[in-house]
Amino acid sequence: MRTGSRRIAALSGGLAVLLAAAPIAEAQTSSNQPPLPNPQIALAPASGTAGSGFTIGWTGFSRGGGKYLCKQIIFAFDGTTLASAGGGETGAPAAGSVGTKVPANAALGGHKVTATCTSLELFDDAVFTVTPPPTTIPPTVPPVIPPVTPPVTVPPGQPPVIPPTTTRRPPTTTSRPPATTPQPPTPPPITSTELPPLSTADPKPNADGDLVLDKVSMAPGDALSATGKGCTPGAPVTLMSKGERVGGTIADAQGAFTAAVQFDRFEAGRHWVTANCGVVLTAAVDHLLTSSTGGQSSSLIILVFFVLAGVSVLRFR
Repeated sequence: MRTGSRRIAALSGGLAVLLAAAPIAEAQTSSNQPPLPNPQIALAPASGTAGSGFTIGWTGFSRGGGKYLCKQIIFAFDGTTLASAGGGETGAPAAGSVGTKVPANAALGGHKVTATCTSLELFDDAVFTVTPPPTTIPPTVPPVIPPVTPPVTVPPGQPPVIPPTTTRRPPTTTSRPPATTPQPPTPPPITSTELPPLSTADPKPNADGDLVLDKVSMAPGDALSATGKGCTPGAPVTLMSKGERVGGTIADAQGAFTAAVQFDRFEAGRHWVTANCGVVLTAAVDHLLTSSTGGQSSSLIILVFFVLAGVSVLRFR
């Protein structure tokens, strides 16, 4: 019994010694470990307009109390890379700063700026606020005030001085009338064509459009051509005038045509030409007849005039 009690007492004393020594060993171990990394970034300034410049400063980007440095620190603006530090053999310093610019297309409001060290798994971020550009107010131009001329005061007892008035007479210009050369007597007009009055011309027929003729008037023996469009493609074209056929052709794929117009009889006056090709087109042409009587009468008058003039000259000699 005494031996067992002694063993229990020895074990209890050893346990107490271990428990008392444990905090001292833990304190010694913790004092030998390097401090944990605390990466941080700061923006200067932390706000500005799109496209403006700012500086990113960083500290604590290392491990082992500065023994292990980042190979490269990448700085990004909403995921878009702005700048980087390191990348060489020495790596990036644990603290430093780099200048950069806000993206020109950044929207107004807060944006996240990040610093990432992939090799040591360090990271930190900060917020940059994009503000609207300042509004420029044009300078105010003061109004131009014209100078005020003081009134002229006349001393008492003296009459006002009135400047003399000079009147100039306008120069007199004499213009001679232009010399006129006597003109020989004008012979009477020679009538070359004869047309019936408009009251006897045929009325314009009803039509869907206009027919184009290459002449508005013609004499016997003249050629006449008609052109039209808007017909049914490939439709036959019939040209009529006063119930008689005066020409015909076939419309092309665009509904256009050109055909010769030939009259069997030539009568003075206005004639309407109608084209039927799925639509009705019309135009007028005037038939002109040359008058031989008017020409002979005019020649006779001129001949009599010269005969009488010759007789008068011989009589007064």
